[in-house]
Amino acid sequence: MLDFIKNTFSSVLGTLIALFIMGFMALTSLILIAQVLQDPVPQVPDNSLLVVDLSLSINDKPPTVTIDQAIEEAIMASHMERVGLRNLLNTIAFAKSDERIKGIFLQGNLQSVNFGSGYAAIREVRAALEDFKTSGKEIYAYVLNAMPRDYYLMSVADKVAMNPFGEIFFNGMGVEMTFYANALEKWGIGVQPVRAGKFKSGIEPFVQDRMSEENRLQVTEMIENLWASMAEASAESRGIPVGQLNAAANRDRSFRAEQALETGLVDELVYFDEVLQQLKEITGDDPDERTVTQVDLADYMRANRGNESSGSDNKVAVVYVEGVIVGGEGQYDQAGAKKIARRLRDVRLDDSVKAVVLRVNSPGGGAQASENIQREVRLLRGSKPVVASMGYVAASGGYWVSTYADRIFAQPNTITGSIGVFGIIFNVQEIAENFGLTWDYATTHDYAGSWTITRPQTEGEMAQLRETTEWYYERFLQKVAESRDMEIEYIDSVAQGRIWMGQEALRVGLVDEIGGLDEAIAEAVEMAGLDSDYRVVDYPRAHHLEEVIQAILEDRELDVSFDPSRRIARRLENELEWLKAFDDPGGIYLLPDIHFQLF
Repeated sequence: MLDFIKNTFSSVLGTLIALFIMGFMALTSLILIAQVLQDPVPQVPDNSLLVVDLSLSINDKPPTVTIDQAIEEAIMASHMERVGLRNLLNTIAFAKSDERIKGIFLQGNLQSVNFGSGYAAIREVRAALEDFKTSGKEIYAYVLNAMPRDYYLMSVADKVAMNPFGEIFFNGMGVEMTFYANALEKWGIGVQPVRAGKFKSGIEPFVQDRMSEENRLQVTEMIENLWASMAEASAESRGIPVGQLNAAANRDRSFRAEQALETGLVDELVYFDEVLQQLKEITGDDPDERTVTQVDLADYMRANRGNESSGSDNKVAVVYVEGVIVGGEGQYDQAGAKKIARRLRDVRLDDSVKAVVLRVNSPGGGAQASENIQREVRLLRGSKPVVASMGYVAASGGYWVSTYADRIFAQPNTITGSIGVFGIIFNVQEIAENFGLTWDYATTHDYAGSWTITRPQTEGEMAQLRETTEWYYERFLQKVAESRDMEIEYIDSVAQGRIWMGQEALRVGLVDEIGGLDEAIAEAVEMAGLDSDYRVVDYPRAHHLEEVIQAILEDRELDVSFDPSRRIARRLENELEWLKAFDDPGGIYLLPDIHFQLF
């Protein structure tokens, strides 16, 4: 017995010592990582060119660098993957009056992470670059291979150069959708859907093998509007008649270098070394110098971190709803209802917050999760001004959370509306039976266990799911009618799950103003009567690596979700991420059909 006690004690003591050593090593590692990765604040040389490599995702929500991301970026020597929209806009505005900056150089191809680099955000960045040019400073762009959104942004430049072997894919827009119905049938996975609204197409990929006519109509209108806004702006910047640009875009699959030059999309065909020589003329560098005096976007942002802080006690809070809306806290790339509701509650109870901008870049998600966010918006509206600012997409559940704002702003190319509801329940009975799995049931009541996925729904269960879906749709209509002060019959006529672009949404009364995030903030400031005595605070705000590590060491929480997963590599995996959105306890969803590939 004594030996047993000794052995047990030794084992426990050894385990405690091992845990202590592991904890000490982890703590030491964190400190070392912080020291290694925390570079000194970059210096911005005089007569610098601000180099903006577009190989990043412009997201509405400010990015947070988590430890796993920092380690991977240090090992892979990767560049900035995400940048917050407001931070980018402020950086361009600051560079406009910064005497150290002589111009901007654009290159690279935009990326999209979690609805980032959407057309509404790019429109705002393009407007900021237009404003930058009023300073008399030049913008220079260099094209190697450009997709539509890349060229749309680059066309704002004073001079657009192109590699002699490059291509520009600025030849219209299309939509490619993946349909799973046939695959699900072959796999033996059953799908039982209901929907309210004839345009509510979010369930179509799971039950059809092609678009419905209603969906084809709204998707066609959407891409026609997107293309028209891009083509008109690009044609104006390049001094090309838009009809001529459209005719040229209709002739070939892409513009090769000579065609791009002939059409007027670019000014010259040069190699990169020749570009460097031209850029030296802007910075005043000696032609024999190895490179150009420059500062890249990431370093420039770090060097100017904190410049926008006014020190005012009056805050205008920007609360971000970005990603698919889910219950609970959600992952970093999701709009967790519990987390967002807590932020809205915090700003409501914070007397220093005088006005709130709700920035929405979300296709919606679970009905209950969307309602939890909307409840806090309604409570907030009763105590201080609330302005909704719609980004790339604020549809279905994204519209649900926005509708009670005092004013709603959208860009002309914002995807919004989709006021409709669908319900969907999967069952795996057939595929399970193929592997020899079966289930049997014992219940106390007729509808006990009705949410199982091991069998198809009964006729009675489907009837009640239809009733619930209709109930949610009616409540959706009521909420929009009440918040927009319109007749419910009219709202029903423009609802039906139909997607509207921002300009059309303004026409039918679903939004109040056309404008971006800056315009929404200005409206909130005016409604609160703040004049110039205010500062803008992001919720969540960006947390840098040193802050994250310091918070861990101090056992202090930050308003950020830690997610060790990285960006999904393959498109199919990206599309299947949508399945994670189907977490609503009632099986009712406020999602439009936004899970398609634009090209």
